[in-house]
Amino acid sequence: MDDDRGTREVTQALVARAIGGETAALEEIVRSIQDDVYNLTLRMLGGPEAAEDATQEILIKVVTHLAQWRAEASLRTWVWRIAVNHVLRLERTKKEELCSFEALDAAIAMGNARPPLPALSEAELAVLEKELRLDCTEAMILSLDRDHRIAWVLGEVFDLESAQAAQVLDVDAATYRKRLQRARERLGRWMNDNCGLANEKNPCSCRRQIPIAMRIGVVDPHRLRYARHPERPAAWKKKLRVVGREVDEMVAAAEVLCGHPSYAAPERLVGKLREIIGSGRMRVFDAGEEKA
Repeated sequence: MDDDRGTREVTQALVARAIGGETAALEEIVRSIQDDVYNLTLRMLGGPEAAEDATQEILIKVVTHLAQWRAEASLRTWVWRIAVNHVLRLERTKKEELCSFEALDAAIAMGNARPPLPALSEAELAVLEKELRLDCTEAMILSLDRDHRIAWVLGEVFDLESAQAAQVLDVDAATYRKRLQRARERLGRWMNDNCGLANEKNPCSCRRQIPIAMRIGVVDPHRLRYARHPERPAAWKKKLRVVGREVDEMVAAAEVLCGHPSYAAPERLVGKLREIIGSGRMRVFDAGEEKA
């Protein structure tokens, strides 16, 4: 992504045109932010369905409050703040309620008993293995409470600097860094003790867990959520950093947990927003509570 200054200059011009009623400018703004918002809600809520609903609600907030953006912060930071505040106010999803490190421990124990694999081809098993890996790493992150989860997502997935992340969360930088460190340590310890991807000495493997995951409804070969989810064309890689002392298990955990690609937000979101705005059910750029 461009630096804040370049992004701000381009975005200010786009915002001015959008506020002036140019539909194409408004859609360009939406397209420039929707993937980041979607990936944030996906990691915080668990599951494309909940993420799509929350993303639409957040984008509506953004486009109906564009006139309030004063460029005191970059548009990206302003959007992050709206998105984070919205997500943290939502009721916990069913997936959040079900996910815990204790539940993961129980599933791993069942898988380590080596139940027989389903009678599927190697190609089908490979797809299910990928699906389970992505679902399981999502469940690990969902096992954190929301305050530590959002700190981890902003720092590890989106690579925000501590000052920017603290501004998004409206906390001081020291508080943010402490939350991020605790989240890294919690995930690192659990994965080092349990996950075969992070520590090859652990017996757990994604393929071995397929029968259990299918039995309890975590993975459905007829309804894949991640293995075939559209991704952003550009590679989405980051340089892993650890705040404070170097801890191997924390680095290994981050490498596995950041294995989710950057997903493309559903194309229908832009169409839905266009329909809602065009219906006259809401006034675009109305005054409201969302502020930069």
